[in-house]
Amino acid sequence: MAADGFRRTRSGIELRLPQWESALLSQLVGQIEALLEPPPVEDPLEAMVGLRDTAPPPPEDPAMARLLPDPYPDDPMASGDFRRRRTDDLLARKRDAARRVLAAMPAPGSVLVLDEDAAQDWLTTLNDLRLFLGTRLALTDDDSTDELERMDPEDPRYPLVATYVFLTGLLDELTRALD
Repeated sequence: MAADGFRRTRSGIELRLPQWESALLSQLVGQIEALLEPPPVEDPLEAMVGLRDTAPPPPEDPAMARLLPDPYPDDPMASGDFRRRRTDDLLARKRDAARRVLAAMPAPGSVLVLDEDAAQDWLTTLNDLRLFLGTRLALTDDDSTDELERMDPEDPRYPLVATYVFLTGLLDELTRALD
């Protein structure tokens, strides 16, 4: 039987997950997909055209702000214009990728073969999950990441850390398989 995780084969990039990883990943992808809903649009014309008249505010949640970084931190006007024009599209692309990943989640022990587009969906979604959890864990640099290795298993954050490490490993496997 082949090893679990991502690997490149002649047929493409294969993914095989044991039951607990498949269940955990399904739950996480479902949660991130739900968080990626764009802010409501009140004006029906704006909703139909797909361009807001006013910019949505920057995300208050630091983890969501990490997924939607401010491209112009020193220019509030340019940031607002960017959010007005791009936030809905960025959220929709991330949400759609998460939905495709969730729909394609392999059953425990079965093999999913990814084409390049599907692999990009997985890459986007795994990276978003990892960034989200890393922000929740207050990971800001190599030193804070190194602290994870020394964390006491009794620490209440330990399950979150184990999940972060799991996602990091999957993302690394997928990145290597894409090379």
